[in-house]
Amino acid sequence: MLKVSNETKVGILAAVAIAMLILGFNLLKGKSLFSHSKTIYAVYTQVNGLLPSSAVQVNGLVVGNVANLDVMDNNAGRILVTLTIKKKIDIPRNSVARITSDLLGTKTVQIAFGNANDYLKDGDTVYAAVDGSVTDALKEQLNPLVQKLEGTLGSVDSVLMTVNSIFDTTTKGNLREAIAHLNATMGNFTRTSASLNGMLDPKHGNVSATFDNLEALTANLKANNDKITAILSNAEKTTAALSNGQLDKTLQELQQMATRLNETIAKLNSTDGTAGMLLNDKKVYVNLQNSLNSLNKLLEDLRVNPKRYVHFSLFGKKSKPQPIPSDTATAQ
Repeated sequence: MLKVSNETKVGILAAVAIAMLILGFNLLKGKSLFSHSKTIYAVYTQVNGLLPSSAVQVNGLVVGNVANLDVMDNNAGRILVTLTIKKKIDIPRNSVARITSDLLGTKTVQIAFGNANDYLKDGDTVYAAVDGSVTDALKEQLNPLVQKLEGTLGSVDSVLMTVNSIFDTTTKGNLREAIAHLNATMGNFTRTSASLNGMLDPKHGNVSATFDNLEALTANLKANNDKITAILSNAEKTTAALSNGQLDKTLQELQQMATRLNETIAKLNSTDGTAGMLLNDKKVYVNLQNSLNSLNKLLEDLRVNPKRYVHFSLFGKKSKPQPIPSDTATAQ
């Protein structure tokens, strides 16, 4: 049986320990000795807090990690970042490795694919870019706002000083009265709004009642639609009959009749002719009046003393004539 010396055992143990140390160190740096990987490089002017073993992502998928960060000059103006790509992917040569951070401050390298047909190989360098941090973005957004706020506060301070210098005791009192008047106006407006709301109440409001009446009216019109149609039809027939009839001729005859009537009235108003003289001559009127009076007296005498005009007596005795009542009344 072969006997292994203690020195050999110590050597083997030391070699295993060194191998385990190297393996563990690479694992801590994100490297794997048993997997196929590709190494590419990116040069940054600042890494914004990027650390070894940070994730490398493509479209949100982790495809590798940051293996190492090295300073390329004494001023740390250029930093070489070693990226280990563990996934079997083809990265176009014009792709960009951009350092980004989330809201929690975790740094990652996002590779944005380009459109080139040539792909990066092991040991090639990719284009590098750095996004600003959330704090930088907030500062960039807030700086103009802070400047505007400072200017606004200065303006407000100036206005307040001007107001204090202008508003004396009388002006302040007038301002209080104006504010009180405004409050009263707002109260009236509130009451007006309440009244308007009452009018617009769907159950008891005037507007609702008006719409109900309008609905009833339209329903009534709809119910009497046939009658309205008949009335309009009759009106159309009447207008058609008037339009087709001899309306103009009738109006002309009426006008001629009115002309003749005016001529007759004119003749009656004049002293020409018998009718005109009877109507307009005063002497004829007086003579006619006297004749009528005489005729009335004759008729009255005939009624009172009929025997004066008709002689009829069985015994031949004549009665004494009686006076006419009208003559007696005249004598009295």
